[in-house]
Amino acid sequence: MPDTSLPSIEGPTVTAGATGLLRLGVDWPVALPRLDALGPVRVVTANSAITHEKIGRFGNVSGNGHAIIVLNRDVDLRIFPRHWRLTVYDPAAGAILVSNAAGQPVHAIHRTADTDAAAWNSFLDEHRADGEMVADLDGGEAPVQTVATVPADIDVAGLRAAWAAMADVHEFHGMLKRFGVARLDAMRLAGGEFAREIPLAAVTGLLQSARDDRMEIMIFVGNAGCIQIHTGTIATLRTDGAVLGIDDPAFRLHCDMARLSSAWVVFKPTDKGGITTVELYNAQGENCAILCGQRDEDKPERTEWRALARSMPDLPGVA
Repeated sequence: MPDTSLPSIEGPTVTAGATGLLRLGVDWPVALPRLDALGPVRVVTANSAITHEKIGRFGNVSGNGHAIIVLNRDVDLRIFPRHWRLTVYDPAAGAILVSNAAGQPVHAIHRTADTDAAAWNSFLDEHRADGEMVADLDGGEAPVQTVATVPADIDVAGLRAAWAAMADVHEFHGMLKRFGVARLDAMRLAGGEFAREIPLAAVTGLLQSARDDRMEIMIFVGNAGCIQIHTGTIATLRTDGAVLGIDDPAFRLHCDMARLSSAWVVFKPTDKGGITTVELYNAQGENCAILCGQRDEDKPERTEWRALARSMPDLPGVA
């Protein structure tokens, strides 16, 4: 699973004085296991560059107050509840909207034609809150800073040795913290064996190949409060200027390539032979998306995905 150093969502904020929204009081760690009663819903998670939408139902919820996993195939989420600070209902959109302390959107749950109407209305009635809609907002989310140059005092040799010694991808975030290095800086320092930059335009070709080969892939998109995952094939891929989109019946993706700054093919060693990912970053050095091949937890990476990712061209001018 990716670490939580993902960008905050850029977009309309929920502010005091917003009209038409109904405030809800939801204890999400308690409420999430009960959302399967709603039936099919549309869940949306986004960041400054990419919006990820899935249709499915909640279920198979586990975790605690720090991190919660929803692992129900179509609704596959990694939730960090400390960022789920304000919940409102937008009747016009038929959506439950969750925001962080600054009023920035973190996650949304939309009613669909197949949602259980009685269960949906019961959830809203149970959690309807009294008083002013946005009394809890404190503006506590840290502002995003423009990425700086890589610090000169990082132990590059030690970082590369630790990277090579990884046996599990979940060791990656701890390694970054140990060496005091940001995720994108680690890509720049790791060396071509572990990370190489590719043209952003190559991502379109990668998805086209995955579509044409009916390859099962995983697409992670998130922000500091929620990571949302698609697993499966893709069918309808479109490009419209700088926008790359997927428009499948149960999965939609909207990616503004102009808001991305770099793409990388990354290899992380594991005791199962390693994992290859394609990672997308914005100008602030924040991870906006991760693509990888579908893989069962105890199985090696699929050779067809690894071959496809490794076939991506180098960024021109990069040694």
